[in-house]
Amino acid sequence: MKLSNNLKTLMTKEKINLVELAQAAKVPKQTLHNWLSGAEPKSLDQVRAVANVFGLSIEELCYGEKTKSRDSIEEYTQEINAGVFEVVLRRIKKQ
Repeated sequence: MKLSNNLKTLMTKEKINLVELAQAAKVPKQTLHNWLSGAEPKSLDQVRAVANVFGLSIEELCYGEKTKSRDSIEEYTQEINAGVFEVVLRRIKKQ
């Protein structure tokens, strides 16, 4: 997990210190200090709160990578068109 490095980088980039981040995210200063020292987070809610301060997802904050959102059919088009498919529809008897 890259949380400590990502958090340090974001804090420097956004010119926000530990106290300001703690107040904005409503996360204890000691918790943030522990994360910056390399400790693993114990609460996803706290991670989400910090990520929201920076306008990021949890994955972006912790791992430095954006998540792929697959909400529309267009995003599946390449996979769908990767092969030949046959779809058969037939009516079945109700019992």
